[in-house]
Amino acid sequence: MHGPQRSWRLTAVAGIAGLLLVACAADGTNPSPSDVDPSTEPTGSDAVVASGAPSASAAPLAFTEGRTTELLGATLIDVTYPSAGGGAVSAWLVVPDGEGPFAGLLYLHGSETDRNDLVDEAAAMAAGGAVSLVIDAPFAREAPNRTGFIPNWFEPEAEAALTQQTLDDLRRGIDLLVARGDVDAERIGFVGHSWGASLGAHLATADERVTASVLVTGRPSWTGFLRQDEAHWTGIIESLGEDGWETYLTTMAAWDAVEAIGDVDPATVYLQFGTEDDVVGAGHVEEWVEAAPANVRLDRYEAGHALDAAATADRVAWLSERLGLDAVPAEIVAEVGLPDATTLIP
Repeated sequence: MHGPQRSWRLTAVAGIAGLLLVACAADGTNPSPSDVDPSTEPTGSDAVVASGAPSASAAPLAFTEGRTTELLGATLIDVTYPSAGGGAVSAWLVVPDGEGPFAGLLYLHGSETDRNDLVDEAAAMAAGGAVSLVIDAPFAREAPNRTGFIPNWFEPEAEAALTQQTLDDLRRGIDLLVARGDVDAERIGFVGHSWGASLGAHLATADERVTASVLVTGRPSWTGFLRQDEAHWTGIIESLGEDGWETYLTTMAAWDAVEAIGDVDPATVYLQFGTEDDVVGAGHVEEWVEAAPANVRLDRYEAGHALDAAATADRVAWLSERLGLDAVPAEIVAEVGLPDATTLIP
């Protein structure tokens, strides 16, 4: 979902941690070793939107570890790493016990949530043998690492740069996962919800290392949505002026998911939608159908924007097959919360 932000929430309810959580270690900051050359440009340096794209950060490219939480069969680590647009990416790193090699997974939330939204699903995937990195988008980070906000009607170039920064940060995340030494570079997956799903279409085409992408209820075209209902945005249009409105739409059009989804390898992408979704309606799903390769898997559920337990189970099973994971026990999958719902944060 691409729209005004709700207040960020830090929630604590039962859910999956009733199965997984064992103990919590003391806070600390210990830079973890990395084989990444800090002088190397990030893999995600190719800008989809050339104007306003941030330059690479000069900071060393490595995880810095904070609080560590021991799970049953995995470890949850509060990490940061240098962001492509300056400052640091805040993220959860979920690492299974053992030596691997493990698959690697990245998770990206929607426009109104943060990394806390999908961490329980990442924890479930650890039971199948996946190391997961669950990042905060730049607009969801705490100061001083927060970069702008969306939508940024009056500075579309800044919003485009923020979006490019997120894509770069995801690709840097892949670099760091692979550099750990226990992650198989041939088995990298991605899960995005809403705004994160729309950007995931660009990640799927920008980085060939991603061999499994689940895009959950993403808008096919943010700018198309705006154009379809301009009467709803009369106040914004009057504030911007017609030229400013058109500048915003033209600038952000390159980030519409339909601009990228046609170039994906259909075997590597799985689309999920809800028939009762009040954000992404049936007409929007048809836009995906028309833009995507004909044999991309697409499932619809009798559910809203966060979908339901059946959708969660289906994407866990699909990712497990695509990435060569062990089957995640059904009792663990059943405890995964839905996107946009409360999640335990130790």
